[in-house]
Amino acid sequence: MRQHAIPQNILDVEFKLFTKFTLKEFAYLAIGIGFGGVMIYLTASNIIPGILGIPVFIISSGAGIFLGLVPVNDQDADVFIKNYISAISNPTQRVLMNKDMREERSKPEVKPSEDGQIIPKDVKDKNKKIIGVGLDIKKEDAELEDGIDMLDKELNVEENLTTPPIDPNLLVITDSNIASYQFNIKSLDRLPGNINAWLCTKDFKPIPNVIVYLKDSQQKILYANRTGTNGYFLTNKMWDIGTYMLEFQHPVYKFPRVQLELSNRENKSPIKINNI
Repeated sequence: MRQHAIPQNILDVEFKLFTKFTLKEFAYLAIGIGFGGVMIYLTASNIIPGILGIPVFIISSGAGIFLGLVPVNDQDADVFIKNYISAISNPTQRVLMNKDMREERSKPEVKPSEDGQIIPKDVKDKNKKIIGVGLDIKKEDAELEDGIDMLDKELNVEENLTTPPIDPNLLVITDSNIASYQFNIKSLDRLPGNINAWLCTKDFKPIPNVIVYLKDSQQKILYANRTGTNGYFLTNKMWDIGTYMLEFQHPVYKFPRVQLELSNRENKSPIKINNI
């Protein structure tokens, strides 16, 4: 009986095709050179330009030969490339941690707060350094909102109490300031009406021929007349208590509109109105 040597590690024995190439080597050669041959055929048939087909043939065939036949550091080329990529992408140093170190690292540092809630210890330690931490934030927010609401109410009250903008062309005469506009004349009791005016310049010269309109609060004309040479506008009746408007028209002089709040029906004293 003839004796044959049996390999100690049968996993290292690779099946070979054609007595020389392994199955892997033959696959690299077949794919690389076969794809290159296809590119040469397409180039020869003028389907693709030679500037594209020839470089692809060279690269494809060279890669197939390199991966299938060229060993690198006693390793197959594909194995060497895989190990090289793994070496440059994975860390070269590792830290050995025992069981206690792993548990300490995975255990979060927590510490109970004053109200019993669990919070990270470092967060609580940082909060101690911040002025104001430890106060009742919800209470402060509620007090702040109450203060804002109160301020808004005060602003609204102030807006309501604010005097409306003054119209420079409107003169308002009421019971509180009428004394500064009225003056007495000798024949006061002989006047027929209780709304009378004297129109004059700023140096107290009478202005004649001013058309004066007396209107009610609804802008309805109640009476109209023209001032005489002495500048007086006199009405013909005793008007009831209420709000009246006096408007003036003159080709040269301009006068403010007068809003008269008539509160004393028996007061016939004329009102002095200056031009503007």
